Formats: sequence, structure tokens, C-alpha cells
Amino acid sequence: MRNLEQAVADTAPDRDFIAVSWNLHKGRSPLGFQAWQAMQRWVQSTHADAYFLQEAMARRMPAPVLSSTFGAQLGDPLEDVWHCQATEIARSLQLQIALGPNVFKPSWRHGNAILSPHPLDLGGRWDISAHRFERRGLLVARATFAGQSVTLLCAHLALTRQARLRQMEWIAHWIAKEAPEGPLVLAGDFNDWRNDSVPLFGEHDMQEVATLLGEPARTFPAFSPALALDKMFVRGMKPVERIQPAQETAWLSDHLPYIARLRIA
Repeated sequence: MRNLEQAVADTAPDRDFIAVSWNLHKGRSPLGFQAWQAMQRWVQSTHADAYFLQEAMARRMPAPVLSSTFGAQLGDPLEDVWHCQATEIARSLQLQIALGPNVFKPSWRHGNAILSPHPLDLGGRWDISAHRFERRGLLVARATFAGQSVTLLCAHLALTRQARLRQMEWIAHWIAKEAPEGPLVLAGDFNDWRNDSVPLFGEHDMQEVATLLGEPARTFPAFSPALALDKMFVRGMKPVERIQPAQETAWLSDHLPYIARLRIA
């Protein structure tokens, strides 16, 4: 398993697709310190074709900031604007972005995001919450890559097994109905340390990248990874390799990034 710089150097730009999935932990390190700026610098160094981000934090921008940034006055509609970690990355790297907030609070919210340097068609966000204590969503977008439309799905599943199994079934049903064919990548924090998702999505002709390559992707806890909570499933794309994240990422979030090089079949 090579590092990201080596993998990107060997990538065939017309066929190979670098995918990154990462739970940002609301921009905090495993010890609870703010790590957002270091996270952003790492993302900027990766040059991936698609980023699947979970727990991207947004905060309501205060009126003085809005006034200076947007020329808004108190009472203007622009007063209700949110500053999101994912949109900050998208702006700095000039990436396309799809957003799907899952948790809404008076002063903050967080959810999933899909970013890509390629043309991105927004597919929408579907509520897959299995109960009222954990708000979860499936975010959908489609990127144009190598002359093909690649369906991109970002998910963050529940902590309890029964809830996760229901959510997996819902996602599989959505794929069968809305994206039955063509290249597809489903990635995110599945909280699936039992690997229930591997046979379930396997029945729908989807392969888990690390499992297929014989390298279970242990991503949690980041500083001493023991559990393979994060997953990346593909269809119509050949997993080429799983890429070792930079050592610094072990102290940026509670999850390591899951990085893979895929090839359009």
C-alpha cells in the first residue's frame, strides 16, 4: 500500500479515479482540539477526483460578518447564511460541491458533502434516519469523468446494528431503482465493524474496495486504527489500490481518511 503522492504520480488521468472518504469529526482532533485548518491543508494536497466528507460542520455567520462580506443589513434574507467547512474547501480549490446537512441546531449543523473538480450534477439528499435520536442522510451527485456519468453516494450510518441494516437496505433499494447501471461509488462512515455491508451490497454487484484487495481498511480510532468502520463500494469501476493516508491525519480527526484508486471498467 503506497502513499498518496506515489499513487497520484502513477495515475492515468483518462481512466484512473482517486476517491477520498473522510469523517471530519466536525473539524476536531481525536482529543477534541480544533484541527480544521490542518484538515483543509491536507485535503488541498490530495488532488482527488471525488471527496466524500461526513460530519462537515457549518455555523451560522453573525450579522457583522455578513454585513462586511455580503453587504447585508440586519433583517435581510442573507442574515441566515451558514459557513461550512466543505464549502470553504470547495471555494479554495475551485471544486464543485453537493451538500446534505443531517443535524440541525439553532447555531450549528453538520452533514455530508461531495466535492469534485469534475462537472457535478446534484442528485439530492434523502433522509435515511432509522430513529429520531440519530439523523442520517444519503447524499447523491453525479460526476462526468472520462466521458461517463459516475454516480457518487455519500452516507453516514447509525451506531446501532439494526438501524444500520435498515439503512443499508434502503440505500440498496435506492440504487436498484435510481441508478441500476453505470459506474458508481458509495462511500462514507458506515460504523460497520461487523462488515454486514459487504455481503449485503455484494448481492447488488457492488464490491468493497479494501475487502476485494485483501486489505481491510481499519480507520478507527485514527491514532491506533483497529476497526474498519469506513467503507467504499464500487460498481463498474475496478479497485486498483488502497492508498495510505499521510501520517499527520492520525491526529486530525477520530477517523483516518479512506483513499482508493479506481479504474473505469
